[in-house]
Amino acid sequence: MDYRRLIIVLGAQVGIFAFGALGWMALTRSLFASALLCGLAALALVALSLNTISLRQVRERIGRLAPGTTFTSELSRRRLQLLLDETPSPLLLQTGEQVIAVNRAARRLFDVAYTLPVASRKALLDKNENLAGIGHQLRWKGATYAVHRAEMTEADRTSFLAVLTDISADVRAAEATALRDLLRVLNHELMNALTPVASMSKSALDLLGDDTEASRSAAIRAIERVVARIEGLHNFINAYRALTYLPRPVVRTANLAEWLDVLRESFMGQWADKGVVLNYVEPPATSVLMDEDQMWLCAGNLLNNAAQAALEGTDPTVRLTVREVDDTVRLRIEDSGNGIPASEIDQIFMPFYTTKATGTGVGLSLARQIMQGHGNELVLKAPDPGDLSRLSGACFELSLKRADV
Repeated sequence: MDYRRLIIVLGAQVGIFAFGALGWMALTRSLFASALLCGLAALALVALSLNTISLRQVRERIGRLAPGTTFTSELSRRRLQLLLDETPSPLLLQTGEQVIAVNRAARRLFDVAYTLPVASRKALLDKNENLAGIGHQLRWKGATYAVHRAEMTEADRTSFLAVLTDISADVRAAEATALRDLLRVLNHELMNALTPVASMSKSALDLLGDDTEASRSAAIRAIERVVARIEGLHNFINAYRALTYLPRPVVRTANLAEWLDVLRESFMGQWADKGVVLNYVEPPATSVLMDEDQMWLCAGNLLNNAAQAALEGTDPTVRLTVREVDDTVRLRIEDSGNGIPASEIDQIFMPFYTTKATGTGVGLSLARQIMQGHGNELVLKAPDPGDLSRLSGACFELSLKRADV
């Protein structure tokens, strides 16, 4: 009830009381005409008060029953549902423990009418509490889906929306391309290793047939070369196993400063006596989410590559810097070497690709695979002639999620 109607009702009630009192006084003094007049005035005020209250109630009831508002709301809801049902990507909404298949694509994928049953929900969420933790990719019924998530907070209640995009065809194409590249590299490496082994083995066999001191010495040297080649092939196979059997990261909260301090000491213990200088700035006091062992392997490979590249020039220097950007911590590793030629930039992350005489071509590929397992990326920063603080060689940057946000 608004202010003006409240004044009218209160005034009417006061008037009813006053006219009632005046009518009673007139009646006790036998002033019947005056008493009748006061009674009629009081009845008029009663009618006014009742009409004011009833008019408001009627208007409210009419407003609630107004067909235009109800129809518009229902029409908007149906239009939204129609649009969602025409969306080809399955949509899931989690409120509390309930996971809802929002559109037709989701209902077909999970074979439900509305909510996912307990078994499907557990299989979908695995050990996660909500849709926010199911990862960037999802395997379901033999297909691969990219997962895009959003968090919505309304009236102190948080809901999670997940949009699933079928990327099975893209994944199969990428796998086929990767397999072709891998077979090409394997063929190249194996042929490079086995061809001289076969040639030197035949030479050693021929030399042993001469049965002279010089021939036996030459045969021994040939066999030593064969052994060295076989050991190189063994190392290559071990590197391949490390690349293909990388376990899923066990992500935990880690103190960044302590982890980097151990990494720095390890690097200096290996490279300081070779003349490599490490420029290192104390990182901010923060915690990050990572698998410490795998990230040690990733950062260690990058630092070792940087040290080897720096030794190709004068004043070999490696720089490790850390900076916070929004909800991430970015580690940058630079070297003072000659940099990576533009013609090789697209190949440096390819498994077993290397420009070093004794390299396996696994370090960068393994480092990128570890970062992708953490849901992050390892990138090669392009040269920036305008940045005079940059070292002359390669510059790699990796990102880690902060644990305190």
